[in-house]
Amino acid sequence: MRAIFLSITTLVFAWSQAMGGESLPKACTVLPVSQGRALIAQCSRTSPANVSGFWTPPVAEILAVEQRLPDLLSKSGHKIDLAHTRRQYIGFISSGKKLIYLNALLSERPDKDDPDWRSTAEIVCDGGDAFWGVEFDPADSTFHNLCFNGMV
Repeated sequence: MRAIFLSITTLVFAWSQAMGGESLPKACTVLPVSQGRALIAQCSRTSPANVSGFWTPPVAEILAVEQRLPDLLSKSGHKIDLAHTRRQYIGFISSGKKLIYLNALLSERPDKDDPDWRSTAEIVCDGGDAFWGVEFDPADSTFHNLCFNGMV
């Protein structure tokens, strides 16, 4: 009887993980594919090039980005406090590769801001290093093209 219980418990846990048991931090969102073009149309920094399409990255891949962000930012020389940023994600295809783009925006209370940021691309012109973006390659877990806002 105990073996059956353990088997059922294991199956339920595996199913819950497969069905999205992991969740994003409150300061993060994956934008709908329809917002992809708007998100990469940045006015104060470079953004992904040669984009041929968009896709929705799974939560596990976004969590992989989130886990690596502190190290990336500490090496960048910029003092960024992730507790004060909203982070918008979109998957995109460039030169045949599936990549992830992160758009980061200053926010004093990322969990209390206008909820529209969770479904609509936000673009800020200028604003300095409080606004930035980076590309992530989930195939090899590397970041590329970290760019901070500035005057263009």
